[in-house]
Amino acid sequence: MTTVASVAQKALELSPRERVALAGFLLEIDEGGGNPLVDEAWEKEIRARLRAIDSGSVAGIPYRDVMREADELTGP
Repeated sequence: MTTVASVAQKALELSPRERVALAGFLLEIDEGGGNPLVDEAWEKEIRARLRAIDSGSVAGIPYRDVMREADELTGP
């Protein structure tokens, strides 16, 4: 039988990048019954961020740069 503890232990063996991918996957499959108020707030935030990017008032950071910095912070 697989337990949460055994899955967590295996997850610790993954690279930081793989752990982020796993976390994203787990969040995606658990999106079932979200809170409508939270969902609405996130949609509003996403629209505001997209407007800021489109207007040029903020600049994005390339994915590779973000992941390199995450790797540096978390180590091997």
